[in-house]
Amino acid sequence: MNTPTHVMLNALALSRGRWRSHWLAICAGALVPDLSMVFLYAYERMVLGTPERVIWRTRYFDADWQLVVNLFNSFPLIGLGAAIAWRLRSTAWLVFFTSMALHCLTDLLVHREDAHAHFFPLSSWRFISPVSYWDPRHYGWLVGPLELLLIVGGAVVLFRSEIPAWRRIARGVLVVSLVFVLFAMTMWAF
Repeated sequence: MNTPTHVMLNALALSRGRWRSHWLAICAGALVPDLSMVFLYAYERMVLGTPERVIWRTRYFDADWQLVVNLFNSFPLIGLGAAIAWRLRSTAWLVFFTSMALHCLTDLLVHREDAHAHFFPLSSWRFISPVSYWDPRHYGWLVGPLELLLIVGGAVVLFRSEIPAWRRIARGVLVVSLVFVLFAMTMWAF
């Protein structure tokens, strides 16, 4: 699942009730599991000049990359953080870790060859989903449009929020999604 979709899905799922004012924790938790990949990609592409093909076919699967990615996508580590937050009665941190967990749970459903070791450091096992969010051979042709529908529909819902931050987040997700689609069309030539 693309990062903006995680933000929108987590916003829709977690912005109700007593957590609705925790927009920053919800958005941060939705972003953090992918940030390591974004930084690794940016370093490879912009600093080292590594070609796209090498990044996504070789570097992504490198043990060092996987270690960093798995640290931020680990249910045991996220659970530990949530338990500490709960013990300390820190609602914002509990919301943050819950948002991270939701991000990882949805990733389980749509990652195939690029699956994460979500039970690291206890296990290196990876759930290989029959569905891929990007590969058309494994329903990527369906998941991509569904993500866009979720983003647009979610934006409509968030625009109705009485909390101005959620309306700004909806606009931001729409803009970032558009930029990402243009970037993907340019870099990965659909």
